[in-house]
Amino acid sequence: MRGLKPIALAGIVFGILMLQGGPGFAAETTAGEGMSPYLFSLIVFLVCTGIGTIAIIAGTGGGVLFTTLFLGFTSIHPDIVRATGLLAAVCGTRIGARRYLRKGVANIRLVLLLGSCYALFAVIGAVFGLTITRRFGDTGIAAIKLSLGIIVMAVGVMYLLVKGTAYPEIEWVDRLTRRLGLDMAYWEESLRRPVSYRVTRALPGALVVCVVGFISGTLGLGAGWAITPLFNFVMLVPLKVAAASSAVIISLGDTAAIFPYLMSNSIFPVYAVPTITGLILGAEIGSRIAIKVKPQIIRYVLIAIMLGTGVKLVITGASLL
Repeated sequence: MRGLKPIALAGIVFGILMLQGGPGFAAETTAGEGMSPYLFSLIVFLVCTGIGTIAIIAGTGGGVLFTTLFLGFTSIHPDIVRATGLLAAVCGTRIGARRYLRKGVANIRLVLLLGSCYALFAVIGAVFGLTITRRFGDTGIAAIKLSLGIIVMAVGVMYLLVKGTAYPEIEWVDRLTRRLGLDMAYWEESLRRPVSYRVTRALPGALVVCVVGFISGTLGLGAGWAITPLFNFVMLVPLKVAAASSAVIISLGDTAAIFPYLMSNSIFPVYAVPTITGLILGAEIGSRIAIKVKPQIIRYVLIAIMLGTGVKLVITGASLL
């Protein structure tokens, strides 16, 4: 019954939005001229339900898919899309993060260490992103999107070519990481046994997380597209643990990054409410699937998301130049 509470809450909030539509509701809709605001909200809700299901399995956060799709296929102002994208990243991972923590899959020590770095730089990035929009329009954003799209596609190709990342083997652990005590174990449902693992390269990981947090806040993408590969390839964390820990960090760090957009009045209920409710429902569905699915399946889902998102970022960025 506990798992049904978020779904029921999502349905109640969405229902209130639909009942309280009216002229003010319709006036906020800039993306779907000629379309009923109720139909527009329903479409957003259904799309975000699918996004939330896929994103939580791969540990990418819903903000990656939401931001790229809505910037590419709607005329909504970039500030609104990025603000809602951060909300998507938070809400799309919140339910899954809770489940991952309850099951002991997420590495809480790793989350506490790197989550603070991510949150700080995500806030700085959000302020920087708003400055770019107000002073330089879409030109500055376009350059960042192009470079980010290339990086995301490169990560997807790397996942496609590199094998055996589900349970990386570590031969050496640096002194700093060893002192931090990041090694843990979790119950692997697909193997029906506990899996112990070690972590390495904590300092390079923290530096990369700071950069990722800045990019996340600037573009409103969340950070699962980078944190999951970082944990898996650089710090050699098992893939399922990497995805779970990524979801927890996103749910914490992007909560802080939302506030600069909130203070600039970039969050509108007509977009935010159906997005949040859809992602809550999708995340609940996805987190139930992710606990039982084999790590190899998560890997293939992640490859598809990386390549698709990367192509979309490049196309969107080139169109803004």
